[in-house]
Amino acid sequence: MTPVYNQSFLSVASAAFLLSTLSACGGASGEGEKSDSAEPRTQAAVARDPNYPEIDIPPVWDAKGQLVQPKDFRELVFLGAPLTPHGLNGGKASFPEFHNVYTQPAAFKAYRATGKWPEGTMMIKELQLVSDPKGEFPDGSTTAPSGRGYFPGPPNGLDVSVKDSKRFADSNGWGYFNFNHSAPPYLATAALKSVDECAGCHIANAEDMVYIKFYKPILDPLPLPRG
Repeated sequence: MTPVYNQSFLSVASAAFLLSTLSACGGASGEGEKSDSAEPRTQAAVARDPNYPEIDIPPVWDAKGQLVQPKDFRELVFLGAPLTPHGLNGGKASFPEFHNVYTQPAAFKAYRATGKWPEGTMMIKELQLVSDPKGEFPDGSTTAPSGRGYFPGPPNGLDVSVKDSKRFADSNGWGYFNFNHSAPPYLATAALKSVDECAGCHIANAEDMVYIKFYKPILDPLPLPRG
């Protein structure tokens, strides 16, 4: 006699087999995914901080008051990448790398709406060497299919500034942190830098401690297409 199977039982059994197969192959575990940081935790998983009510992805502090490295910062809003190469500064540029600068989505939207950075804003600057530091020409530039210029190479450091008027009252409300000036992986936490090391230059030359002029084209809303 041909056996008769219950249709519901077959559906459940098939689903269970499929799930077990995916799990064994890594399809349901997410092990194949990569992150910009050592810990594969997305910024969206960070809870809001009542100290920074306007910020979606707040800065995180450890028990010593050090800043925890922002997770997956390359997924945040990109503001710009100023470059002052050695080749154009007599081989003595203070900051010869590309400065790839990111900020949180909420901070970006708040600045567009009000012209001010809210408490908890982070300016995350990842340094990136030029592809050929010596270059083909005396000015350090090199050629590519698109033409002659300066092109990005390996990452070479991470700096973060945080707006917290109470915590950093002595430096115009911003604190500055360095997570190493070398190739990744960067430090997990960083201590506050002195005013002379970082904040002093921003106090003297920046708008609300941020060099707005370098990022203005992206901070300004994109014009609507012509009708």
